[in-house]
Amino acid sequence: MADILNNLSPEGLLHLIEGQIEKIDTIGTDEMIRLRRDLEKDDSDPSQWFELGLALNQAAMNRDVLVMQREEMLHPGEEELHPDTSGSTPIYEEALRVFDKVLAMEPDYYGVQTQRGIVCGNLHRLEDAERCYLQALADDEEDFSAAYYLGLTYRDMGNEPLAKKYLDLAHELNPDDDSLTNAQGESVER
Repeated sequence: MADILNNLSPEGLLHLIEGQIEKIDTIGTDEMIRLRRDLEKDDSDPSQWFELGLALNQAAMNRDVLVMQREEMLHPGEEELHPDTSGSTPIYEEALRVFDKVLAMEPDYYGVQTQRGIVCGNLHRLEDAERCYLQALADDEEDFSAAYYLGLTYRDMGNEPLAKKYLDLAHELNPDDDSLTNAQGESVER
């Protein structure tokens, strides 16, 4: 696959990127299609709904990356790009609805609040993300992901003391995670 991409002209690569964005916007990813088919057969399993929520969030994040790549190709060398990623919003919103359905089916389903927080963060709803992560930590005080993303959320909110507190907690919970070294450093240096 890498050989094919390396041999594409800039126009060909741009066409491929635009095709991927269109696929996500119209029918979704292969994983989303498979999960939706499975749920048509049996929609009573919260784990299938949870997997669909994860797939939706991932598709929206991938779409955002593709939009950014397209903008970089269309405007090479520009320092500040402002790509329109609003097309991902409906996908993120659907992910939230799916995660809410999981909670309605099984209120204590592990990981849902953290995933809801990630989606809210991707939508720039920082206060909602904060509430989700705090709930996840109330449910499981050793939820590394919730502590990590809460720290990043507090950084985005400009609250460095709380950012440091939760990034430090994440480090205590999972000292071997390499992503924390950078996140903690950025938090302290800011």
